[in-house]
Amino acid sequence: MYLAEPVIYTGNLPGNVGATKIDQAYFYARDTDIFGVSFNVKRLVDALEAIGDVDRSALYLAYRLYWSVGTVKPQETGFSVASDTKAAIGLRVAPDTARLVPLIPSSSEELRLYLTRYLALYLRGMRAQKTGSVRLGHLRDLIRTFRLVELLTWVEPLQPVEAAWIRWLDAPDVNMYLYKQLSERDSYLVFEEGGVEAGAGTPLYRLQFGNDTMTIDRSYRPRELRPGYTHAASYDFYERPITPASTIIFFDRPLQADDNAEHLYQYFTATHPEFTEAYFALNPKSADWDRLARKGFKLIPIFTTEFYEKFLISDVVVSSQIYNIRYRGKSFANSRFVYLQHGIQLNDMTDWVFSKYFDVFVTTGQLEAEYMRGIAPVETLNSGLPRFEALAQEGHKPQHLLFMPTWRFNLHQASTELFERSQYFRAIEAVLTDPMLLTFLERTGRNLQVKLHPNVEKRANQFSFSKNVVKSDLSYRDAIASAELVFTDYSSAVLDAAFVGKPIAYYHWDAQEFFRDQPYEGRVDYSQDGLGPVFIEHDELIRHIVQELYAHPHEKFAQRRANFFHGVDPKSINAKIIERMLSL
Repeated sequence: MYLAEPVIYTGNLPGNVGATKIDQAYFYARDTDIFGVSFNVKRLVDALEAIGDVDRSALYLAYRLYWSVGTVKPQETGFSVASDTKAAIGLRVAPDTARLVPLIPSSSEELRLYLTRYLALYLRGMRAQKTGSVRLGHLRDLIRTFRLVELLTWVEPLQPVEAAWIRWLDAPDVNMYLYKQLSERDSYLVFEEGGVEAGAGTPLYRLQFGNDTMTIDRSYRPRELRPGYTHAASYDFYERPITPASTIIFFDRPLQADDNAEHLYQYFTATHPEFTEAYFALNPKSADWDRLARKGFKLIPIFTTEFYEKFLISDVVVSSQIYNIRYRGKSFANSRFVYLQHGIQLNDMTDWVFSKYFDVFVTTGQLEAEYMRGIAPVETLNSGLPRFEALAQEGHKPQHLLFMPTWRFNLHQASTELFERSQYFRAIEAVLTDPMLLTFLERTGRNLQVKLHPNVEKRANQFSFSKNVVKSDLSYRDAIASAELVFTDYSSAVLDAAFVGKPIAYYHWDAQEFFRDQPYEGRVDYSQDGLGPVFIEHDELIRHIVQELYAHPHEKFAQRRANFFHGVDPKSINAKIIERMLSL
């Protein structure tokens, strides 16, 4: 036996591995690296000698192609790669890689599906890496040799940019692809070879493939020029105007409200009672369900048949989260979607933002708006976040300190043991158990509220909470409104506090490594542009707290706050968003 492999997952193993359906979806989603695979070593050496210039992360695929192994029956045992980082940030190959895989034709659909996902991940990685040694000609040969265009329906739902890119590589005579339908001018992707930008659009990428240069631009064209626009069989969701009879859906996270969509929904239903079909979607198991029901929210269970049927007839969806919602031919690619954001674009999220569909992207202040207009000039709205307006109306007396650490993408699937060995856990745990801090809290009658990121909530029992250091169950609004200091590592949530004039601080214990495994790069120099002091060392942070240095006025940070939030009127945030939404 030359190949033996278990059933491979990117998350937790199911209870019955043997019952896993090995179908096209499994093949496409599976990682193409070698995990739990045993080779005939001599044969592997033979293959390496013959195909020495291929990508090492494609060794498994190269081996199977070289020896024409079209199908391998998985064993009835499971193996987890415990990470989905690659799916988000793409694949980065060695700088001297000349070929991704050998061009040995195979009719095996299993291998072709592996190759389709592998190529999509490679192109996603190139958007971040910007340069590599693989030539465009090799990519075109790969696409045509294995007929990968036939399998692009697997790529398009989650990687629409890469799907259009592969189509262009296969047929470069067509270089403009409809990407997102909009109310007036649709958004197109424009691919050009030779380093020549389209000229009439927004330049996004200039990429180097060996000696080949190519660009990707965003262009806007009148909707009348949309392919198939006059075809009766092509339903146009934009033909239905937004009226008081329209169905409108709002939602935050499936299990958690108390974010921008909740605050905007409350404002909208209060100021526009004529819209009787406005719904808020949430999981009935959420702790917020009963609370919102008591407030009179018209609730529907999210991601259920009822939800999808409402989505199909809705005229606009409004959310602080972006999910890949598709139902009976409708998606955010061809219907109205207002993205309220959960965080703020402090980091370079170009690659992530560029992969998403939205008609409106809500920003907070001039600095963020200028950055976003370089990616999506038509869709950007500088209004501020709805929860800012709600927070500005709060009048809580400061009662506690608030710590709001964000999360680490590479720990999403980590085991309990691996998580506790991580620098992330050890740094947070050191703050929670610091003797000097605990003494200060006890002496002054304060407590430290710790608001864990939703992705870390399931690990809350691993942290050492105590009498004066507690896991916060307050809403974000209440936690921030009643805090006298809010500090974080990199979470943009602290900007809510800065917006209403509260002191904030940053603790960058892993400044050298943070962006290495995140699906984005740093964009803001926190030392030069942050709205509060930045601490690298644990002792510096603790000293800042126990000596109550945060309570002293800082003109420098006050001026930075004014610059950052320029253009946002705290009294008209919701009104501005609703005006734009109803005009779509």
